[in-house]
Amino acid sequence: MKKGIVMEFHRKYAILLTKDGSFEKGIIVTEHAELGEEVIYQPLSGNTRRRKYWDKTPIAIRLSAILFILTLIIFCFPLLQGTDNATTHAYVAIDINPSIELELNDELVVTDINAINESGDQLIEEVNNIHDQSISSVVTNIVNESEDQGLADRKTMIVGVSCESQNGDPRELIAEIDPYIASLPDWEVATMVIPGEIRELVQNKNKSMNEVMATELANRNVDIEQVQFNMTDSDDRAIIDFFYDEEESDSDAGRSIEQEKIPMKLEDNVLIDDVAEDEEDQQDESI
Repeated sequence: MKKGIVMEFHRKYAILLTKDGSFEKGIIVTEHAELGEEVIYQPLSGNTRRRKYWDKTPIAIRLSAILFILTLIIFCFPLLQGTDNATTHAYVAIDINPSIELELNDELVVTDINAINESGDQLIEEVNNIHDQSISSVVTNIVNESEDQGLADRKTMIVGVSCESQNGDPRELIAEIDPYIASLPDWEVATMVIPGEIRELVQNKNKSMNEVMATELANRNVDIEQVQFNMTDSDDRAIIDFFYDEEESDSDAGRSIEQEKIPMKLEDNVLIDDVAEDEEDQQDESI
């Protein structure tokens, strides 16, 4: 048995760099060996042409070649792997009271999280273990933390899924989340698929794509027949309508209260003026 650094993998053997600076064919004994890793191997019998050429090469050239190969292994492979993992495959928007948006890679692992509103910012500060976790695990953390912080009074959640590529299947992602959603006690949850055109509408806008989708459906701007498969049943549609209608009614109530204060003040002023005029009239009559 010998030790060497793995330089190439082949179907029946590997090319390894030995301690004396030569290349050798061998069968790797170490389990789960990776490129550029030092392993234990069993040399194959006989010398190869490659080794003969290498043995005749000056030592300075050997060292330069080894240094170049190691540099490629150290710097290039992590960059390539990082690029694949960082590529966004899908977006998941979650509206409870906090509104947040998750970015996922093609392995359905969360790579980034963005807040849509102030409650979302508050939630993100407290939630741990978001990055590089499965989508079901992250949704579990979000729901638990929302309850702990008192941000889930209604216990209603809207989950919207949008795939970045046309080849992506959002229903596969929803199926990944559904088992956890079904286990939630006392929660009403609706899921829907967000078309690409809706995703484009919310770019550079501080709005949840779930809310925009609900608005477009309510206004019949989106063909219901094209998106009807996105709703699992009529209950989902009812939950979505109620969720956003209630949010709008809350904001409208706030505006109406402010508007009512103005005429009340005006009416008070009028009453004061009327009393003052009556007192002046009574004084004149007494004179």
